[in-house]
Parts: sequence; structure tokens; C-alpha cells
Amino acid sequence: MTTLSALREECEALSGALSELRASDLDRRTRCTEWNVKQLLGHIYRDVDRINEVMTEEEPAEATHDSATYFRYDIEKMSPGVDQRAKEAAAGFATGEDLVAAWNELWPTTLEAAAMTSPVRVVATWGPTLEFEEYLRTRVLEVTVHRMDFEDAFGRKCWGTDEAVGIVDEILVDLLGKEPPHELDWDIIDFIETGTGRRVLTEEEKELLGPRATKKFPLLG
Repeated sequence: MTTLSALREECEALSGALSELRASDLDRRTRCTEWNVKQLLGHIYRDVDRINEVMTEEEPAEATHDSATYFRYDIEKMSPGVDQRAKEAAAGFATGEDLVAAWNELWPTTLEAAAMTSPVRVVATWGPTLEFEEYLRTRVLEVTVHRMDFEDAFGRKCWGTDEAVGIVDEILVDLLGKEPPHELDWDIIDFIETGTGRRVLTEEEKELLGPRATKKFPLLG
């Protein structure tokens, strides 16, 4: 299975979950405290639509980052306005149903175009430049983790699709510098939720992690 097929599986799973929503569900709050479900979907929509943008922009001379170092930046240098842009994206659709329909149209055509793009083509993002395959891996992380946020809003624990969570795990291990200590007894979702700041480390976990507990967590910007 490829990175693209892992992304496709996550997008399909999200579309399936969205098909079961009532109109009122789009107003439900999420653990991404700035967003309700519609705004979270607006963010995911932008995450995938950015693939279309980077495919059409002028190719930079070289890649400066990979899928892990893309997320390893100083918070002051991160792409600003993420929360607001998600809200604006959601507000651009009159109803949640309109946004769901747009999402269902967006991702298949986007991934079809991505399949025709060279995996080693260098693309420009908010700052880092990456090979296209590495950029797609960042999209897998974004969609997978935010689909978990979506599931959490409805009281469900999402395990993600196998290949996608494997890619997310690889990126987080790279950011941590090594596998988490076995003594933590984390499953892959525990690691993803803790590494992305969805879950706070316990005192025992901090002790087992040592200096990495304060220097590394959460692992994303």
C-alpha cells in the first residue's frame, strides 16, 4: 500500500462517518477547542485542498524538509491563522450539508490528480519545501489525527486505518528520536494522541520519558 492509498482510505472513512450525521451534529464542539464539527471539517477540507495548490505552484529548487521535520518548527514560525482559516473555510458554505458535499467531491478528484504527480517533485508549503511523497505523508497525519478528533466529538475512540496510523507513528517516532519506552505500555493510538497533544502525560509517564517529557511533548509544533 502507498501513502496515497493510505490517504484515500482515511478520506473514505471520514466520508462514511459524515454520511451518518444530522444537520445539528455539525454544531457539536470538538476537542480542538476553537472549532465545532463543521469548522473541523473546514480545516480538513483545506488540508486536502492544499494538495491541489502545491501541485500547480512553481517547483522550488530543492527540498528543505521531510514529513517529520515539516512539523519540527518553532511555534513562532508556524503558519499563522490556522484556526481562523478553518472557520473561514467552513463559513464559505451556507450549510454543513454543503460542506460535506464539497468534501465528498474534493478528495477523490484531488487524489486522482496526485496519483499523476511525480513523488519526487519538490513542492512549496507555508515555509518548508518537500518532495511530493513526503508532503502527502503530512496530509495523512493531518487527516488521520483530525478524523480522530471528529470521532472523539461523538464519544467514539477512532483507531484509524492501519496504513495511515502506521505512517503517523513513523513521523512521531522520528520527531521523538526513538520509540517510546516499552514500559509506557502505550498502544499506537495512545502514542498518537499524546504525541499530538490530545492527551496530557501522567506523572508516571513523565518519569519514564525523562527529559524528553518536557523537551519533546507534544511532538508537533
